[in-house]
Amino acid sequence: MKISLLKLSRKKEVIKRLELMELAEMIRENPEKSQVFNLRLNYQLYQPQRMSDGQIVLDSQQHTVNLPRILFAAECVNYKEMQKGLKYNGLVVVEVNGLKTYEEAVNIRNQAARMDETLMAFLGASGKSVKIVCRGELFGKEELPTKENEIRQFHKNVYDTARRAYQNQFGLDIEYLEPLLERTVYLSADPEMYFNPNARSFKADILKHEEPAKAQISWESDQLMPGRTITRTYHFNWVFILREVLGGYFELPDEDRQMQLLQQIARKSLEQGIPLSHAQGMTLEHPLFHNDPDLVKSVFSTTYEISLMEDYRKKHKMKPLKSVPQETLQTMRTEIFLTANYDMRKNLMTGVAEYRMKYSEDQTFKPLTEEVRNDMTIEAREQGLKSWDQDVNRFIDSTRIEQYDPVNTWLRSLRPWDGHDYIADLAKRVPTDQPHWEKYLRYWLVGMVAQWRESDKQLTGNALTPLLIGRQGCGKTRFCKILLPEELRDYYNDKLNFKNEFDLNIALTSFALINIDEFDKTTNSQQIVLKYLLSSSDVKFRPPYGKTIKQYRRYTSFIGTTNQLQPLVDPTGSRRFVCVGIPKGKSIDYTDDLNHRQLFAQVLHLLNHGERYWLDDDEIKELLKENEPYQRTVALEEMIAETFRKPKEGEGRWWGTTEILNLFASKYAYFDTANTSPHKLGKSMNNYKFSFKHRVVNGLSEYLLCEK
Repeated sequence: MKISLLKLSRKKEVIKRLELMELAEMIRENPEKSQVFNLRLNYQLYQPQRMSDGQIVLDSQQHTVNLPRILFAAECVNYKEMQKGLKYNGLVVVEVNGLKTYEEAVNIRNQAARMDETLMAFLGASGKSVKIVCRGELFGKEELPTKENEIRQFHKNVYDTARRAYQNQFGLDIEYLEPLLERTVYLSADPEMYFNPNARSFKADILKHEEPAKAQISWESDQLMPGRTITRTYHFNWVFILREVLGGYFELPDEDRQMQLLQQIARKSLEQGIPLSHAQGMTLEHPLFHNDPDLVKSVFSTTYEISLMEDYRKKHKMKPLKSVPQETLQTMRTEIFLTANYDMRKNLMTGVAEYRMKYSEDQTFKPLTEEVRNDMTIEAREQGLKSWDQDVNRFIDSTRIEQYDPVNTWLRSLRPWDGHDYIADLAKRVPTDQPHWEKYLRYWLVGMVAQWRESDKQLTGNALTPLLIGRQGCGKTRFCKILLPEELRDYYNDKLNFKNEFDLNIALTSFALINIDEFDKTTNSQQIVLKYLLSSSDVKFRPPYGKTIKQYRRYTSFIGTTNQLQPLVDPTGSRRFVCVGIPKGKSIDYTDDLNHRQLFAQVLHLLNHGERYWLDDDEIKELLKENEPYQRTVALEEMIAETFRKPKEGEGRWWGTTEILNLFASKYAYFDTANTSPHKLGKSMNNYKFSFKHRVVNGLSEYLLCEK
């Protein structure tokens, strides 16, 4: 990779192409360092002005700095006394200019050297600036763009990204200089300049962005310092504003000082793009202003009001403000107050609105209770807004706040799968003699994510349910608890209330995973309800105080645990359960160190590439056979009680013993008709607890029964 060095020779500009290593050595051992020394000695005497190509005019006589200039962006040659570009190399320069002292410049250079993206950093020729050179890389491509319009847009995008990154690193506002391909910087002298030929690239695209793209922050870094990067930038900008304003502190009259200071801080904060909540919050914390919070809030809300109202009007495509009715203006002011001071969202799983204060150390979302809504109304009225409870509630309960889906927001944050089989690793944590456990676990996990994503292919719910069977203390329940990542564990539940239909319906919509703990404690009637729940793809019910039945989205998948070695009582429903027996003396590895992000990235990859998550007919037959050892053998009296009841007046019909035996054979897979004689059946049917009517027709017994 080469750059271009532009130098005057006999009143003509000569271009020389250099390797970066050659340039680095030239800056360290500059043969023209005496000129650099003289410039630094006298620079403070000039009134320098910077031109668009990077040259600096020193005085009114249009004298420029007499030093070679470096063009980092491209290799160039002279062609017919004009500069001609040969090749774009993707290098951009971020200039930190206007520093007050040489020491400050050295400090900035050394800070730049700590960033992996810094290719080169050196003191500018004036000694009051730092030049930082970075490399750009095109997203998803090995080659740089070749068309001129694409090159210029790419170059600008790289510059914008790099400038923001170094602003955050240094905690100061770096002056924006139009990133022209033709821009140059002067050859400087800096024996301690930094050069890293293996520096990482800043990635950018060739698209035109109306708003600057947000600096990329890794998930790991964001977890360590959530939401703090942008806040830190606002903080430093506000500090510089405060220093500037307080510079004229004693020039203001005593009786008017606080008001004027606040107005200046508010105005400059607005100009710098610092949000109202942050500017107001930082000002309230300052010792000069914290004694009069009402005045601070009043000044800031007044200063920001017109700007926020204009933004609101454009966003909602409203008429000019002067033609908007007072009632509409009041609604507008209430919404602006709420959105300026709070982040709000509707949690689609819990159905509860949540909030957090924008300027607060605690950035967790909390439920928007009635008490919090009242606090918001009082705060609005204290700031002079004629807001009522209904105005605040109307906005909170509208679609204008964010509709937040926790599980899918988390899924969208995942990086691509790295190719390792994390599902197989998870399966190995469970010692079992179930021969196809890994395959069933894969189906279940893919079905779970399909349920979360509301896959178009999913006509029924995620009906497959692992059932962990083993002794008490072998780690079954704790294993279930670690399956969800920590961010989603609020949506795990192991207490399902089968007695309340409303609780069951809410559970299907509010939880990502439900563990049916102690599965063997569920009654026969509850298992019938469970069969329905497992196969439902959505949920329909009338909420309390609701007037109509509504359809809700189901999120839940199920898993179960039991100590009972034969927990299955319904042979027709056993195809929905994968019985995973834990051998005696073995335990599950429930160490909470799963790589959840890559585990679910793998599951998401499988789902997106068409992985099947339901059993075919042969697999169903295979699973039924594998589940037979876990099928509870029901006594003859229990079969009768589960199948028939005593009919009421006008109900039922007469059943012969052979017909009853055939029905049991079709309903219970393990039932053996050969070993159950009509005589034995008759003794059970005549049990006093049933009191069935009995008759004999042509020597054969018949019973008046109503099938359940």
